[in-house]
Amino acid sequence: MVRLQEIMQLVTEISGRRNKECYYVLCWAIEVVRDHQPDGMQMKEVCAVIKKNAGMTPGAAAKALSRAVDDIWDNGNREKLCQIYGRPLLERPSPKELINVLAQHLWKE
Repeated sequence: MVRLQEIMQLVTEISGRRNKECYYVLCWAIEVVRDHQPDGMQMKEVCAVIKKNAGMTPGAAAKALSRAVDDIWDNGNREKLCQIYGRPLLERPSPKELINVLAQHLWKE
C-alpha cells in the first residue's frame, strides 16, 4: 500500500517542489483517488473529501488543484511526467486527468 510519503515524493519529483499549499491538496486528492482504483472518482467527490479533511470549500480545493497542475506544467519535470503517462504530452493535462494518472501509477506499484 502506498503511503502519503510516497505520494509526496512523486509529486516532488514531477513538480520540483512541494511547499505550496496546492501541492498538499494535490497529494490528498491522489491519495483519495488511489484508494478507489481501478475505478477512480468524480472530481466533486474528491473535492468533498478534501473539504472534510482540510476544511476547504470544494471551490477552493478545485482552484488549488488547478494551480498545482499549472505550476507542474509550467515549471515541473516534463520528462518525468511523460514517463509516468507513457507518452509525450502535447498539452497541459486537466487536474482530474493528472490526479487519475498519478493515482493509477502509484496503485500499480
